[in-house]
Amino acid sequence: MLRTILARGAAAWPRPVLALAVALPLLAGCGQDERESAPAGRTGAAAPANPATWVLPLQAYLPDPEQEDLLFDALEQAKSVCMKRFGFDYRPAEPLPDMGPDTLTDLRYGIHDRNVAATYGYKPAGDMTAYQEETRRLLEASELGPEEEAAMTGQRDGSATGGSFPEGGCGGEAYRRVHGSLDPASTLAMDLSNEAYAKAQRSERVRSVFRSWSACMADSGYTYDEPMDAPNDPRFAASTADPEEVATALADLACREKSKVAEVWFDEEAGLQRRLAERHIQELKKAGQALEAALKAAARTTGSGS
Repeated sequence: MLRTILARGAAAWPRPVLALAVALPLLAGCGQDERESAPAGRTGAAAPANPATWVLPLQAYLPDPEQEDLLFDALEQAKSVCMKRFGFDYRPAEPLPDMGPDTLTDLRYGIHDRNVAATYGYKPAGDMTAYQEETRRLLEASELGPEEEAAMTGQRDGSATGGSFPEGGCGGEAYRRVHGSLDPASTLAMDLSNEAYAKAQRSERVRSVFRSWSACMADSGYTYDEPMDAPNDPRFAASTADPEEVATALADLACREKSKVAEVWFDEEAGLQRRLAERHIQELKKAGQALEAALKAAARTTGSGS
């Protein structure tokens, strides 16, 4: 499941691709040749839809979960080394607990697992209360004191025991060690992915299945215009699902399956992504090469590669 990352002292230096993908974990770790030709598609068309297994074209240009973890660990280790130089015992930030979608396409188009819906409604499977408590604990533990913050960000004039702070503080030094410079990692693939998602949602094919879904829900006594309106219903804001939320989610799921909401939405988005990728292929290749270089640097930093 989604491993949300907690990074400290990041305000003064660019954030890597992994931080931009926090809400949507990714698939498809592959070499550059595979990036250029990786297909998108759905598997098991005759079986019940499982969007978590589907792959979108632009995923080939984004880091997979293991690569995100590697980049994160490398940055944290590099920050720790730098902070020690200034006399601070910096403990690398811990990842937040697992909670949420398993892949980029899991829950991208809404709920799809009947067993999860029957227990958790629109909530992800797991103990949401325990997740919130653990998240709060980790956030409190991650707070830096004023002197540590200055060393991490380099936003205060002066020096510590090890001398003058590097540009951007230890956060900036760590970022340069992994990414080669303070230039932000490319977000093009994620930006194009978000663009395609929004455009697909507005397309006539998708609007048509939304109308079909809405009519189906009305037949069951529920009034919603679009599938994503239901999980965002303020009545379902509690950390645990009540019987009303579960009943709504199960009716929603039945209507999604009847109208093929996820299948049509995915196919529309995949086509848009494919065209956007073709239009920006040179920039995407360049971003892919930068990612490969960062992964190699991260492997060296963590001692997991040459």
